[in-house]
Amino acid sequence: MNYFFITGTSSGIGQALANVLLTDKNNIVTGISRSVTIKSKNYRHIKLDLNDIESVSKFDFGELKEPEIICLVNNSAHFSESKHYGKADTRDIIKNYNVNNISPGIIINNFLSAYQSYNCKRIIINISSGAATTAIESWSNYCSSKAALLMLSKVIALEQSLNYPSDPVKIYSVSPGVVDTPAQERIRNTSPENFSMVGKFIEFHEKKQLTDPVIVAEKIAKIIFNTDNFINTEIHVNDIQI
Repeated sequence: MNYFFITGTSSGIGQALANVLLTDKNNIVTGISRSVTIKSKNYRHIKLDLNDIESVSKFDFGELKEPEIICLVNNSAHFSESKHYGKADTRDIIKNYNVNNISPGIIINNFLSAYQSYNCKRIIINISSGAATTAIESWSNYCSSKAALLMLSKVIALEQSLNYPSDPVKIYSVSPGVVDTPAQERIRNTSPENFSMVGKFIEFHEKKQLTDPVIVAEKIAKIIFNTDNFINTEIHVNDIQI
């Protein structure tokens, strides 16, 4: 069997990826989020708020019997309210780093502790963003947290190559592009006073330039089942053909 742990399965890319994987009866998906939106015989759900660090710290991965693939997808993210620094809400800043950095770090650490010694394919995929490498006004929290997650991915990949050169856990930082998710709707509803680029994102929507989450999910699945073809830690879905 193949086992998948995906954060943020209530909507967007996480939900789409879970549904894509569940088309194969050999895949068992565990969703990690605050709400349940998927019903399937092979779907399990863990209600967990990634802003609640104490609860996340208590989360443990269970023992798996004869797995062929074990995969963690850190998809869940908090997109802070678009405001210039000096006007940002302190609680929102804390939530941003809790959800986008601290919780994924804890979950990755627990995943490696549980499954490093397993004799099967083990994969970690962190969903990144163009904001990880580009400074965007009013997105200070999101840009910096995604940049931190990208660097975490690179460091873990380095550690795996040094410590387990013949059998590393594969880790990828996958940038999905501009995807039609609830976060995009929130961006479009931002006032120009707080985000001068809002018109560009409204145009993306009006011109139907947003990518369907299902297409992104299918490309992520291609990475998972063809890791030998993906050597670099950083991947953009635009470079993947399906």
